[in-house]
Amino acid sequence: MLIENVQVLKKFYPDILDVMKHGDESESQDTRIEEAKNQLWTMAVLKDTGWNYLHSKYNPIQEAERFVQSMEDVGERHVLFYGVGLGYHIDLFREKYPDATFSVYEPNLATFYHFLEKKDLNEWSPKRILKKIMVEREPADCKKNLSDFTNLLREEIYLAIFPSYQRIFEEETKRFFATFKEVVYEARQLMQTNRLFAKRTAINGFKNIPHIIDTPSILEGNQGAFHGKPAILVAAGPSLNDEIARLRQIKKNGSAYIFSVGSALNSLLSNGIMPDATFSYDGSVMNKKVFAKVLREGISQIPLVFGSTIGFETLQEYPGKMVNFFVKSDYVMRLFLKRSDQEGSDYIDSFMSIATLTLQLLAKLGFSPIILVGQNFAFRAEEFYAAGIEYINPIAGEKRKANAVEVKDVYGGTVQSSRLHTNMRKEMEGVIESFKNMDIINSTKGGAHIEGTVFLPLERVMEERLHQSNIVESDWLDKHAKLIRYDYDHLKRFSREMLQSSTELAKLLNRFQDLIEEMKQLVRTKNRKQLEIQFQKFDKLFDKLQKNKFNLYLIQTINNVSFKLIMKMLDEVRLLPDPVRKADRVSKEFGNYLEICSEDTALLTALLEEMCMKVLGQEILS
Repeated sequence: MLIENVQVLKKFYPDILDVMKHGDESESQDTRIEEAKNQLWTMAVLKDTGWNYLHSKYNPIQEAERFVQSMEDVGERHVLFYGVGLGYHIDLFREKYPDATFSVYEPNLATFYHFLEKKDLNEWSPKRILKKIMVEREPADCKKNLSDFTNLLREEIYLAIFPSYQRIFEEETKRFFATFKEVVYEARQLMQTNRLFAKRTAINGFKNIPHIIDTPSILEGNQGAFHGKPAILVAAGPSLNDEIARLRQIKKNGSAYIFSVGSALNSLLSNGIMPDATFSYDGSVMNKKVFAKVLREGISQIPLVFGSTIGFETLQEYPGKMVNFFVKSDYVMRLFLKRSDQEGSDYIDSFMSIATLTLQLLAKLGFSPIILVGQNFAFRAEEFYAAGIEYINPIAGEKRKANAVEVKDVYGGTVQSSRLHTNMRKEMEGVIESFKNMDIINSTKGGAHIEGTVFLPLERVMEERLHQSNIVESDWLDKHAKLIRYDYDHLKRFSREMLQSSTELAKLLNRFQDLIEEMKQLVRTKNRKQLEIQFQKFDKLFDKLQKNKFNLYLIQTINNVSFKLIMKMLDEVRLLPDPVRKADRVSKEFGNYLEICSEDTALLTALLEEMCMKVLGQEILS
């Protein structure tokens, strides 16, 4: 390698230097550098068909020009080049789009080594313009490389695959493209989920604290009362329609507890079946729609087992008895509520599916066997959900089905499933694996196979496993759940501390806003000397921001993704030599982040005050 490249890799891309050091030298025998007809270098790779050229043997530049001309509508997107070769096409791209950022992916270690022999990476402005280098040493590297790449990437991605790579590295390119689509989809889903629910978690936390204090915990006081008792976990998959008559008979006999999750409640109610409890922890405002029938008709016979993160609107109007459990991701409860005894509360992991969370909860309570009904994790013909659910949008199901994948079904054949279903199923399989001796029966006809379960139709389960009648206690909730005593001194002390911290944070954010406005003015006048002074002020204010507890515990937490992007941006602008360009980017991106923080500070302060009034009384605010 060029000495310059060793230094660049060591400073900016140390992981790539490590890959190069541990490469297989025998691979280099399958690549070679040659001189093209126009006296530039070209590179050839040995395949079954002979030597194949990554660049033209006659005029590599002309070939690269045609490729760059074909790159339309790049706009402000981040470009990912698949296939580096000797970098001619990337050099020409840099000439045409000098300020565009890009990353490179090279599927062949030997060709990348030859590239580093001929091209000085310093010409591509490491880290400032060339953001990331990825090199594949083995197939398993592809998923990891792309997952790391998409993490926290703000811009849309423009994928540029060099044509010769599609021909010479055909299998590698197919694998890359399939993995790229999968990883980008997952990254977008994660970003959307974080943006949708991060703030709701804090809102629900403050709104739900009074309900948590006033309702018993399902994990306290049961003293093994449910050990060895059968429980049917009813989900809203289309196979639920097949089991209504049998569930009605089980309910009549009292031969197993029937617990519904999510929308399955409405399907059961529309068929005259009252579950022994319904489980929910969805934090979205839409969660209330699941209970619309219960609220509208005032059905009070069904206990609600709710997670601490549940949408607060549901708890405000629920007509029946309620019992709670703590969700591990609920940082608000962890901050404000401490037990007054020495026992530790059991926290439940959160998952994409309420069914998986409920399965974990039932296992902790000792239910056995646990029988899954309506847990399709797949499509069935034109059915997406069980009957009796009025508020489901069928178009959403059609969109998922359009991107369906084939998975193994309970009969050993295949069935169509969506990406979301598949991810949910894998989560459930992980929980099942963690409970080594858990007895789980999957009675979902036509559903996806769930690893760790045994498929047995519900009629056979009734014949072989549900022999005993009247095992369900009608007052099970009153007998086997108890209130937790909380430390009110801690709640009072911590609430006062956070209220004071929120007042200080509001003042600090105002000072930041003034500083950003001054920066914008100095950018317009290109006053570089004064901008350097402003950056010194910025650093001091930022240090104070990072010490403010209301910011650290709440504001920064609910804006976790945005904050990481800000830190990434600040790290990048440090490499910019021009203070005007630095200030322009900081004033825009950090200015937007400040506005969000100011709004969230006002909102959460009001919610904290409201919670204190309900739980601690007026004196806490004086």
